[in-house]
Amino acid sequence: MDYDYIVIGSGFGGSVMSCRLVEKGYKVCLLERGRQWKMNEFPRRPHDIQQRMFWDPEDQKYGLMEVRDNPESDVLTLTASGLGGGSLIYANVLYRMPERFFKGWPSIYNRSSLDKYYDRVLQMMEAKPYPFESQNYYRNTPKTALLKRLSQEVPPPSGTTEAPRFELPALAVRFEGSFPGHQTHNMHGALQSKCNKCGDCDIGCNIQAKNTLDLNYLFRARHLRDANMDIRTHAQVIRIESMGDHYKVTYVIPEFPQQENSFTAKKVILSAGSIGSASLLLKMKKQGHLPHLNSWLGKKWSGNGDLLGLIFGSKENVDATNGPVITSAIEFNFKDYSDGYPHGMYLQEAGFPVGFAWYLSGKIPQLHGLAGLTNLVTQSLKKYVLRIFGAKNTAPVNVGEEFARAIDRAEFTKRCFVLLGMGRDKPDGEVHLREDNQAVIKWKMESSREHFDRLRTQMKKIAERIGGIFVDNPLTYLNKVVAVHPLGGCPMGETPDTGFVSPLGEVYGHPGLYVVDGSILPTSTGPNPSLTIAAIAEYIAEQIPAKAIAKNKETLEA
Repeated sequence: MDYDYIVIGSGFGGSVMSCRLVEKGYKVCLLERGRQWKMNEFPRRPHDIQQRMFWDPEDQKYGLMEVRDNPESDVLTLTASGLGGGSLIYANVLYRMPERFFKGWPSIYNRSSLDKYYDRVLQMMEAKPYPFESQNYYRNTPKTALLKRLSQEVPPPSGTTEAPRFELPALAVRFEGSFPGHQTHNMHGALQSKCNKCGDCDIGCNIQAKNTLDLNYLFRARHLRDANMDIRTHAQVIRIESMGDHYKVTYVIPEFPQQENSFTAKKVILSAGSIGSASLLLKMKKQGHLPHLNSWLGKKWSGNGDLLGLIFGSKENVDATNGPVITSAIEFNFKDYSDGYPHGMYLQEAGFPVGFAWYLSGKIPQLHGLAGLTNLVTQSLKKYVLRIFGAKNTAPVNVGEEFARAIDRAEFTKRCFVLLGMGRDKPDGEVHLREDNQAVIKWKMESSREHFDRLRTQMKKIAERIGGIFVDNPLTYLNKVVAVHPLGGCPMGETPDTGFVSPLGEVYGHPGLYVVDGSILPTSTGPNPSLTIAAIAEYIAEQIPAKAIAKNKETLEA
């Protein structure tokens, strides 16, 4: 046997499981399809963004994120590719799932059983609330101050059961250091920088101020004394085969898909995310490599109620390029849906990178900048003509102000308030394979229309309050939402009659094969799901006993 465990995927499930299994003495191989992104390696220049930002192997692109449009569905999904999985491009928010949202989950999961694991993840990732109220540098974040004020001024939507609550949730961002960019080592020994509020969180943090999984869980797993950890990037798994008492896993280097590599392990943990895990298992079922997968495979998919809203022309200074992507949230609790499914939603202010503001300023020129540019050209021509004719020229020598007026003030981006909504949509989507083996999601927003209507209503109220114009995500008019929190597809249940995997992630019908990632969540979480996924992985990992070392050192057995 090559390994005790092979872990496929390095997101919030795979990284946690890898670390804890190595701590327990197991020989672990982690396979990640993407590359490792180190400090200052995320693409920023235009040609780099074109070539290295997106994951699309059919077009020889092996970048940071994969965007999938599902023609048969109301959803477009965004997922990550790289060591650290979704932690590379998420907005850093680590939120506990409210107690009442566990309705319909296996009985072992609730707040009382998960709280200590929530705490454990927060400690490992050194997460803490945005220091908006404690550090002067971070207090100067207009979008945070604005959302806090709006949480008190804007009337809540009808149907709420209590007053909306403003929160500064835990963020996986490093705020330690004497000055922005100051480099220090985290508790695991990885070098990180103090957050400089650049807003690049969702496109990869080039100064490593973002507490991504490769800088904590995986860093620890790699550097433990006597750690038996093999991490392989550029390793896309194409097959998992049941060999009776063990499994054979085959992967390819994405750039060279004809060259196959195989390893064997007693146990396999699949942590490729909602779409990645479900689609790989669907292919294995179709090809006959895992013949006992049950009919729950692909079911209970949801996008966690994600909705993007934009408010243009705000009378308030938003300055969305100032600060991490998300710093705060408003939580709303509602009466249950008519069928008893609990409902709640969250609104969070969002930012965007400084580079994106420059991009928009170039694409949407404003009168001030055009007038300044015209004046600069006119004054330069006037000076040239006067010099040709030898005329006296008393124009100012220092022309810095003229150049400054030729630059857009970027009022468009300064007055643009980006809102991210999420919450409890219905988990009634399904991942399935087309004839060409492409995984697509069948999901319609109609059964969750009440949720999306409530989000839009509240966003419109905010727009009215700040004197702006609310613009729905243009895709929404085509009945499309962008899901950055895809969940489900391998749902857990108490028995094979109610789920695809057991409450501890083991696949029914295939002992030793596990799924531990967002795909096993049987419902949406409401708030950002990353912390819940990691806490469940911590819970599952704790149930695995430490490796027993045989007296005969030539024979090791789990």
